[in-house]
Amino acid sequence: MKQHGRLKNKTALLQFLALLLILLLAAACSQTRTGKAPLFPSADFSLTVLHTNDTHSTYGGTTAEGLTCYAAMCEGGRGGYVRLDQAVRAIMKDSPDALFLDAGDIFQGTLFWTLHKERMPMALIDRVGYSAIIPGNHEFDDGSAPFLNLVRTLQTPVLAANLSFSHPMEGAESLRHWLVLERGGRKIGVVGITNPETPKLASPCSATHFAGAAESLRTAVEELEAQGVNIIIALTHIGLENDRRLARAVDGVDIIVGAHSHSLLSNTHERADGPYPIMEKTPGGTPVLVVSAYTASSYLGKLDVGFDDKGVVKEWRGGPIRLDQATLDSMGAPKPDAGLVKLVDDFAAPVAQLMETRIGAITAEGKDGIPLEEPDVLECRRGECLTGNVVTDAMRTVPFPEAQIAIINGGALRNSLPGGAVTPGNVLGTMPFQNKALTAKVPGAVLLQALEHSVATYGEGEGRFLQVSGLRYSFKPANKPGKRITKAEVLDKNGQWRPLNPKTAYQVVTVDFIARGGDGFAMLKPMQWEEGDKLTSDVLRIYLERHSPVEASLQGRITVQR
Repeated sequence: MKQHGRLKNKTALLQFLALLLILLLAAACSQTRTGKAPLFPSADFSLTVLHTNDTHSTYGGTTAEGLTCYAAMCEGGRGGYVRLDQAVRAIMKDSPDALFLDAGDIFQGTLFWTLHKERMPMALIDRVGYSAIIPGNHEFDDGSAPFLNLVRTLQTPVLAANLSFSHPMEGAESLRHWLVLERGGRKIGVVGITNPETPKLASPCSATHFAGAAESLRTAVEELEAQGVNIIIALTHIGLENDRRLARAVDGVDIIVGAHSHSLLSNTHERADGPYPIMEKTPGGTPVLVVSAYTASSYLGKLDVGFDDKGVVKEWRGGPIRLDQATLDSMGAPKPDAGLVKLVDDFAAPVAQLMETRIGAITAEGKDGIPLEEPDVLECRRGECLTGNVVTDAMRTVPFPEAQIAIINGGALRNSLPGGAVTPGNVLGTMPFQNKALTAKVPGAVLLQALEHSVATYGEGEGRFLQVSGLRYSFKPANKPGKRITKAEVLDKNGQWRPLNPKTAYQVVTVDFIARGGDGFAMLKPMQWEEGDKLTSDVLRIYLERHSPVEASLQGRITVQR
């Protein structure tokens, strides 16, 4: 009996050890499905988030010189959907459960959009495999129909918790507030938040309504938590500083993938707008990781996060991946997708024709054959820029001979003009919006209000920042609201600078977008604007044809006082 008891005990022990081994192997497989070590061994759950934002129709990336590439790939260049697809596939080999998200402004910015509108993203987005996308404000530049046409065509989920329509519109039924994805047995909620200021920034139809970011996100978090979701990502298009404020205002959010301000977050790049990620805390004190990946499909953001069993962020690492050949080689990226290459090249063929005819030239020291702004036209939202000077000089010279001053919002300039030869394609790439030039007598007091509004959010990359001709101004961002403009002068008929007189009315030229209150320029709306017969892109083309070679230089038109 004793021997039989020992055998039973031994058998039970062996069965227990076998069961334990099976459980250990199962656990190991759940953490390392690809045979790789877990991202964070001490974490209860790990997740990789890949992300892009503000790609602005830069489907081919840029050339080696920094100009827009109108092909699937330009030798020596970087970015574009083909390289993006290579990088994502390389990462997915080791992290097949990674999420791939885009935070909006896919539309607008290059000749790809000018010629093909939403047809190109309709053909490409599903192919590169996004888990979810949201609209930015530029998805509504041509009304709401192009965006809704995209939504109803895509298989990719399109999210916007703060977007609604006052009457049924085709495509709107396919929009979702949020999405729940399962990874490794855990539920992950992704909430879309588009820009509440879109009616001021673009031209959505009157039936399109945008609610506030914080209240919409708070409601979505409550709905997700009621379903047992405790890992939540907010996919937003409101700008970096607003993302940081949002993180501090709403409980339950773990990651914010942002856009709109074109912010480059990096722990190594000397021109970064902050570290990657920026860590904020919710009202309840839990960490929120805020990330963004610049613009023009130049980078792929990659964030690895470890969570505890309650879905609270515990560990993280990551950064932007520069999409150039050297980086792809170092990643062991697969070859370009031949079908994707052909698709982009087919769309690029008619665009290339617009880049062949020389209409004029720009001379600028050290800029021959390269963009006037480095790294890109975002410089025109931070200070005086060469492209801004050329464009505003054209506006002051061509459409209305009596004009004294020209102003244009930096957001109207979507690509830098090149040094050297200029083509119709360069002109349309710089000014793709179908804006008209308008003129009116504007009191100096109103101009000062416009300048104050222009610099009110300085440093956040807002497109309201004004480029000027016939006018120069200085400002101090640290001053109190309404006191930031410290000096403003107007060029008189004799070429002398005179203080801007609040009581004098000046003949001003601008674009219809801000003349009618766009970008928050409400003070300009009551003016008696006279509409010209030329689009601003035509104004620039005519100016270059008449005055080439045009000399571009910085002339102290805008001074930032620190």
